[in-house]
Amino acid sequence: MIIRVLPLLGLALRQPLTLLLAALAFSAPATGAMVEELSAADRSKLEAGESVLITVEKPGATWPEVRIYRKVKATPEGVTALFLDYENANSFIDNLKSAVVENEPDANTKDVRYTVKLPVIFTISYLVRNRYEKTPEGYTVHWNLLEALFAKSAVGSLRVEPHGDITVICYTNHVEPATRLVAGLRGHAIKEASNTVDAIVAEAERRHTESAGEP
Repeated sequence: MIIRVLPLLGLALRQPLTLLLAALAFSAPATGAMVEELSAADRSKLEAGESVLITVEKPGATWPEVRIYRKVKATPEGVTALFLDYENANSFIDNLKSAVVENEPDANTKDVRYTVKLPVIFTISYLVRNRYEKTPEGYTVHWNLLEALFAKSAVGSLRVEPHGDITVICYTNHVEPATRLVAGLRGHAIKEASNTVDAIVAEAERRHTESAGEP
């Protein structure tokens, strides 16, 4: 049950950063270096529009780190702005009821409370610290789990880089489950991470098409 929730960690920052994104757009580089991390075979898959999923085993960890690379037909600013729009995250992420900022340690850091409806009868919530930064290559949102019932820890990031006239993203997440019951759902957790990236890409492209006035 919790597995459907954990890949969502880091899914929102807040609207005031939108102005910063707009200002930085004029200085964004024409292309990034993210694709250079991939093998030739994986790069070909990425260029063909496929999802590239890589798992990295961590010493002593129950689950691997998951990395998912995708092309997105949208601007880096548009993709990143999707993460700033936490108030509307529940409109495209299944089962997410709300994402509410509880604390703002600084202008680029938000502690966000996510509330998720689980199948059948109940909801759960968890608290995540999200930090946004502009990098030489593009934009990055880092996240770190602060509080959750069914996970010991969760850390990850979403990197966003220009790639020609579109965008490449790398979604990285590593969750350490808190219970044996959850630990046995490793394969399902990886699948749900992929589903989360699919939802992000679909919404970013939908918003890009809408803003461009395309049919």
